[in-house]
Amino acid sequence: MRDLLKKKRVYIDTNIFIYVALKHPDFYKKCYDVLEMLVSKELVGYGSHLVLFELFGALSEIDVEAAYEAVSSYLDLPLTMLELNRETFDYAREIAVLSKVTYDSLHAALVAQNGIDIVVSEDLEDWSKILRIWPKVKERLKVRDLTFISPTKGVVEAR
Repeated sequence: MRDLLKKKRVYIDTNIFIYVALKHPDFYKKCYDVLEMLVSKELVGYGSHLVLFELFGALSEIDVEAAYEAVSSYLDLPLTMLELNRETFDYAREIAVLSKVTYDSLHAALVAQNGIDIVVSEDLEDWSKILRIWPKVKERLKVRDLTFISPTKGVVEAR
């Protein structure tokens, strides 16, 4: 995986941070490796305030203090924060209609809008749906190809 991400512009999905915060037995090590690459600047990381909201919301259901610590740590990371705007929602609408995916359509819209072509996530279900319709998105919105990388599975193709 390291070779796939090295020196690339990478959008890191919320679940990567959640699995590290929770020290998830199946995902922690590989997700932590992605964050190590981010901190050591082996990759160029991108995020968004949407990740902050999802991170705080998901972890608050378990432990509010842990959620606060996680978002504080997130804000300290060397990430370029992508801003949501009207165009983002135009893209997200198109992606959501085609894929029937909600929140991750916003992440995908940010990626498309900002010319980022790699997403790292363990959410194979939603991102597979997005990958499946990406050729239509690419044609309609004139955006780049999309590569989806799971830290535990490597490059994932549309299924």
